[in-house]
Amino acid sequence: MEPEMQPELKKRSAEVLSEESRISESVFNNSRLMISVINRDYVYEKVNFTFCNAHNVIGSDIVGKTLSDLWGIQTFCEFIKNNIDRCFEKGEIIRYEASFETPGNGTRYFEVTFKPISVTGKEITHLIAETMDINESKLKELKIQEKENEIREKEEVLKKIEKNIPIGIVRCRPDGMIVQANRAFFDIMNCYDETTIKQVNLKSFYQQEYLFDIHCEQILERHIENFGRLSLIDCKGEEISCRISGFLALDSPDSESYLDFVIEDATRELLLENRLIQAQKLETIGALAGGIAHDFNNILTTITGYSELILEDVPANSDLSEKVNKILNAVLRARSITNQILTFSRQVEQEKVAVSVAEVLSETIGFIKSSVPSNIIINSDLISKDVKVLADPTQLFRVFINLMTNAIQAMDENGGTLSLAMKVVDGKLVTNQLNKNIVADEYIILSFKDTGKGMEPAVLSRIFEPFFTTRDVGKGTGLGLSVTYGIISEMDGEILVSSKKGEGSEFFVYLPVRHQFHQPVQVEENKRKILFITGDKHESRMLSMALENTGFILMYFSDRQQLLHDFAVKTNSPDLIIYMTDSGLIKPEDFLPLYQQLSYPVPCIIITNQNCTSVEDKLLNSGIVKQHLVKPVSLKEIKSAIQLSV
Repeated sequence: MEPEMQPELKKRSAEVLSEESRISESVFNNSRLMISVINRDYVYEKVNFTFCNAHNVIGSDIVGKTLSDLWGIQTFCEFIKNNIDRCFEKGEIIRYEASFETPGNGTRYFEVTFKPISVTGKEITHLIAETMDINESKLKELKIQEKENEIREKEEVLKKIEKNIPIGIVRCRPDGMIVQANRAFFDIMNCYDETTIKQVNLKSFYQQEYLFDIHCEQILERHIENFGRLSLIDCKGEEISCRISGFLALDSPDSESYLDFVIEDATRELLLENRLIQAQKLETIGALAGGIAHDFNNILTTITGYSELILEDVPANSDLSEKVNKILNAVLRARSITNQILTFSRQVEQEKVAVSVAEVLSETIGFIKSSVPSNIIINSDLISKDVKVLADPTQLFRVFINLMTNAIQAMDENGGTLSLAMKVVDGKLVTNQLNKNIVADEYIILSFKDTGKGMEPAVLSRIFEPFFTTRDVGKGTGLGLSVTYGIISEMDGEILVSSKKGEGSEFFVYLPVRHQFHQPVQVEENKRKILFITGDKHESRMLSMALENTGFILMYFSDRQQLLHDFAVKTNSPDLIIYMTDSGLIKPEDFLPLYQQLSYPVPCIIITNQNCTSVEDKLLNSGIVKQHLVKPVSLKEIKSAIQLSV
């Protein structure tokens, strides 16, 4: 090359280099990336405009400062230093995502890339840091991730619900082949092999398989259907009552149709319904039996009265006296039966007091042990004697005797064990067991469990019915458990029974625990003519004959108007009033106003039927009643009451 051309070439080369430098600088400064040059001392040697704008500074504010000056020593040490050191030492291109607090912009997300630079071609002396603002895309990504996590959490919740819900859920094809089922389905159907269930046809659980085909058609036609309650056959071959609904699956992963069945165990529901039906039946029977017993008591009163009058007129040891006494003994037995009927029908007025259940039960055990065969063992686990209920002690004793006697009779052939237990529980815990509202904060639960022959379902459903018995003719009246049911119901309690043929029986008695008791106060008064208010002339004649030689004068009115007139004009004021509430002459609600017309207090003997009405109860608690007798009554009882009252 000619010498004169060399300066020109150098000039052009310098211009080219200058242009390239200018272009590079422009690219460097105008890049959308935040670019900085960092040396081994972690010092910024150069930054572009994008970097400065992002941090709201100028280049002179950054160049010459360390990364820790800009980002803080903690952020630098925890998130930046390790990556820079890897780039310098290993010559690797390091790329990572990070979030930083930026001045005025809060937390933002960046993608950071460290690229090593060797100025000498040997040792790495610098690195280029390229930082891309990915805040917008990252926020979108985080939002999507958040939604995915939310969906995942909901799916987990649904899986837990599906796993723990006590309702069976099963998915099947239209032909009945099971695709999927939850844990509750296996529990309800007594199936324990989840792996083989998919090889089972849901149709096989139906008692009538054609019903399944009908159900499928209805679901496919209407998409949803409630089939109500029907019986299925579980994996053990036992019949169970279930409530079934069906749905057309809308989330099928393929074009094939799936049917979802919801199966709920309705055994408890059926049990409660049967108990309600039984309670209603017993209530109806009780009302009928109670009415008959009342009428029968009136007849027994007449028979008793005339029999006692005959005994007063005949020699004590005569043949006639013996026959009359047999009549009276028969009346007493009949009276006992009517009382049992009335107890069952809850029409007996019981004097309730605070009773220690443990004491009564211990007394019953001691009483019955003497008559228990040697091959029968009685075990008892009793709690503190301080737990009390509001009850008639005699009636409670009767309940325990009946239950223990039944258990012993169920084991009398081969012997066995009668286990008695009692515990106190929170009232809220027994709401599911009781077919009634709880009436106390605590309940005492008594268990009478025997190892006897047990009962078949047909017998179990009828054991509380009056006159129902499985014993031979002449060995029982069939009233024991009926009376027990009535007494417990009167105490606001409940009695349940569990039994299987050949496995024994267990009776559970629930009684509300009482902590406060009100003891009735009896008014003692002593005061002499007798006004006998009755609509039965036989009763008045018998009483007149019985009082003939006692000095008492009996005033009897068979006419209502005359009786009301005597009350009104206050004539012949009596020393004692005997009032039969079912006389028909004066209604119980009218008696007290009439009584108040008398010029001075007169003691009263009130004779009621076993089932006192609320009006009669009010009369009995009015303070005017000296003695209360219950039909059927004997002349002896009336005469004794008169002596105590006058």
